[in-house]
Amino acid sequence: MQITEVRIQIIKAPRNKLMAFASLTLDDALVIKDFQIFSAPNGCFVGMPSRKMPDGTWRETVFAISTELSEQIKQTILRAYEDEISKPENRPTA
Repeated sequence: MQITEVRIQIIKAPRNKLMAFASLTLDDALVIKDFQIFSAPNGCFVGMPSRKMPDGTWRETVFAISTELSEQIKQTILRAYEDEISKPENRPTA
């Protein structure tokens, strides 16, 4: 399975540590949207697409079964995010 495209949507005025959203294309055939990129004390991390359940908890709607694929997805998204925020027009304001 190849990651063939990553799109990053920067949040210009981030709040609650959410810095951006990402979408991922696999094999030029499947798009997965709503990955979240959060800031944290030790750097950014990627949250998998999820939705809020009626009881208030959050449940991932997409997840990788293998650790290797999960890490590949997260690292690819983080690299794309770093590339985007390095552009002056995309730097967060907060």
